Amino acid sequence: MSVITRPAVLLAAASVAAGLIVAPGVAYAADTTANLTAAQMTAELKAIATASATAGAKGWKTTSDYKFTFSSTSTVIDGDGTTTADLVQGLYSDRFSATGLGTANFFAADGKGVYDEVQESAERQALKMMGKSAVKYQFAADASFDLDEYIEESAPSPVALTTGFDGGGTKVTHDDGSVDITATDEDATNIILHVGTTGVLTGADLAVQDGSVTLDMTFAYGPQTVTLPSPAETITAAALSKGVAYVEMPANVKMLANSAAADTRSGAKGRTVKVANLRKAARTEANAWNKSSPVKVTVKNVTGGVRIAATNPWTKATVTYTVKASGKKVTVKKA
Repeated sequence: MSVITRPAVLLAAASVAAGLIVAPGVAYAADTTANLTAAQMTAELKAIATASATAGAKGWKTTSDYKFTFSSTSTVIDGDGTTTADLVQGLYSDRFSATGLGTANFFAADGKGVYDEVQESAERQALKMMGKSAVKYQFAADASFDLDEYIEESAPSPVALTTGFDGGGTKVTHDDGSVDITATDEDATNIILHVGTTGVLTGADLAVQDGSVTLDMTFAYGPQTVTLPSPAETITAAALSKGVAYVEMPANVKMLANSAAADTRSGAKGRTVKVANLRKAARTEANAWNKSSPVKVTVKNVTGGVRIAATNPWTKATVTYTVKASGKKVTVKKA
């Protein structure tokens, strides 16, 4: 995967000032710099990935600092994120926050599913309507969810940062045995990988070449703790979807009424409209709708046509439209 791929967030970033801060009078040996061929780079990255995977076998944490620069407006937005993988319990969390934009959170549990933070206004409106304003997350159950596969494809893990390089680079070895490797990945992002004395990836600095995004990352290894959202904070994705459907119920009942009228007019081809055809068209529309939507629409015969209606189970409000045939015309009115 690309080293800058991340759910809802572009990973890219900037340079970090190099050099050692030393106390007066203390001297260090000079750094050793070597150019790496593509083959040498591949070997270096493989060794780093192996060491990092071993160190993070029980878990790891990635801490990120972002800076987004919009050249058209000279706007700069700072952001930060924390990604935590508890591989012992099979739990995962991802938090991202940006100045002026708020915070987004994501959780996952191996073999159980994922928790997405409720963000859409219609979803928040639905929760309020349902009397569940305290809910912050929707849970999508998925017994087949594979956390290892998700991390490999989408997470900013230490191992992920060692992939996506096609060419060579530069290796700087410091006197304490730590290493910095500089390269450009397949997405034209400049990257500096910081490798500790044990061979694991301790940090990375990335910068999109147009300067629009910079990112500094640090990594920690070992068992981690992830606390999933509580039941009081959670709603199933299906239940939330049903709530949203009833928020949108008035517009959809109107749409069905207009659609039945349009189908009837089209079928009449300018001739006198038959009430029987109108009723058939309305029921055809409603039956198709009821098969795919949690909002159940009823169709009842009235003089000259039908009445199409649906009732919100939370608010008890009913939305009703009548569709009637008169000569060559079909009229739609809210009751």
